[in-house]
Amino acid sequence: MKKTSVPQEAKIFKYRFTPTLIVLAIAVIALCVAGIAVSIYQISRFGIREAIELLKYPFLTLISLFCIVLMIAILIKSQYCVDEKYLTTQFGFIKSKTEIQSITGLILDTDTYKLTVQMGEEFAVLSLSKEWNEDFTRALLDVNPKIDYSFTLAETDGKKKKK
Repeated sequence: MKKTSVPQEAKIFKYRFTPTLIVLAIAVIALCVAGIAVSIYQISRFGIREAIELLKYPFLTLISLFCIVLMIAILIKSQYCVDEKYLTTQFGFIKSKTEIQSITGLILDTDTYKLTVQMGEEFAVLSLSKEWNEDFTRALLDVNPKIDYSFTLAETDGKKKKK
């Protein structure tokens, strides 16, 4: 009897935002809401008296709505996805795929818990929750066991040492 391989379910790892980035995203959303409110107030209070106002206020409203949608999408849908063939990085509406077979090395910085993914001469630095680094690394190594995995350790004089 022939064995059929069951496709591996994609594993999803959320992006780790710093508190500063979260505050900045909320500030952008608040400014956009204020821009929409000002536009609506200007139109309702003074009406549209000139042709330029016919373009200015709707354009400000549309740009503000676009920025709100973009910020919310980035906050909700920023993740790394590992399936049987690709490592997919997604930030809101922006996606990029890397074949896992092209990954040559992983280096974990134990001070910042950022993971450097090497693809030959190219590299990408990923920001994951430190609790997920081991699971993420294991998911990549399950697909491509040839990946060289290492980590850095801090020395007492402040320099990092690669293991």
